[in-house]
Order: sequence, then C-alpha cells, then structure tokens
Amino acid sequence: MPLLLLLSGPIAVGKSAIARELVEVHSFQTIRSGAYLAELAARLGRQISRAALQQLGDTMDEQTDYRWLIDNVAVAAVEANPRHERWLLDSVRKRRQVDHFRARFPDSIFHVHLTAAEHVLRERYTRRLSAGAEYSGDTSYETAVAHPNELAAHSLIDIADVILDVSQPSPSELAATILMRSNEGKGACAR
Repeated sequence: MPLLLLLSGPIAVGKSAIARELVEVHSFQTIRSGAYLAELAARLGRQISRAALQQLGDTMDEQTDYRWLIDNVAVAAVEANPRHERWLLDSVRKRRQVDHFRARFPDSIFHVHLTAAEHVLRERYTRRLSAGAEYSGDTSYETAVAHPNELAAHSLIDIADVILDVSQPSPSELAATILMRSNEGKGACAR
C-alpha cells in the first residue's frame, strides 16, 4: 500500500522547504494542485496569478464538495504511476479535503500538521515577501493570514496524525522525522 502524505499548516511555516527535502532525498512524488489549476485557468482563459488560482480553487471546492483535488489530481497522479510508493500533497487546506482523502485512500493517508510560533511565521513571511520569493505584491501578513483558506488550514491541527513544531529543526531534520513517524503508522500520533 503506498503512502500518501498530506502536509498542512499556516502560511510561511515551511511546507515547501520540507516538501523539497521529501522529494529530493526521500523519493516522494508530488501531487501538484497548482499545476492543475494553472492548466485549467489557461483553458478557461483566466489569469494565472496566485490570487486568481486561489479563487479558482475555491470555486472548484464549492462545485465539487472539495473532491476535485482527489478526483482530478491525486487519483490521476497515482493511477499514472502505480508502482510509486511515496506520494506528497504539500498543502492540504480544508478539513473536507482530508476527509475525502481518507475515504478514497483509507490505508494510505498520513496527515502531518506543521506549526510554529506566531512571531516565527510573521518573520518568515516578511522575509519572503521582501525577497520577492514565493510571495509577490504587497499583501501584509495580517491580510494573508485572514484569508479563509489560511483560517481553514490552521484548524487542521485538530485532525492531524502528527503535529510538528518547525521553529527550530531544519527541513532535512523535519523530513526525516516525518518519514520515521509515517513508518510508525497513524496509530502513533504524537502531539
């Protein structure tokens, strides 16, 4: 049975850095919702910005009861590469998405919620914003964290199999911890 790892957590917690480590060092294959949304937006003749893709994802959530991510992206990826054993969705944001993943892949899902102190998240966000890295524009931290997707992502801490504070460990240490915990199984929930 393959492992399908779901990562959740607030903006600037470090999901992308940990995901890179899981892919590059631990042979995880990424399930790419952003690429799917960008392709869909292009087909629909819509803008392909972070905000536009977020809005398109929200629309798809409403139209499909949050199933588009599973039905159109995850299942397609897993079926296209059935021999691959480690899959990663690096940004699950909604409780209903997690519910659908657990229903569709009942023996494969391992959900890790990443967290850090508010001042750590704010500092990371501000640094990335000023560097022009993954965040663009002039959206303040307060505005970014007030978005409904961010509020929903915070609540996933309540249903995660494992919760990890990412304030101190490096992405490589966190990736190794995630892999170890996933090997222990969902029953070894460590909060």
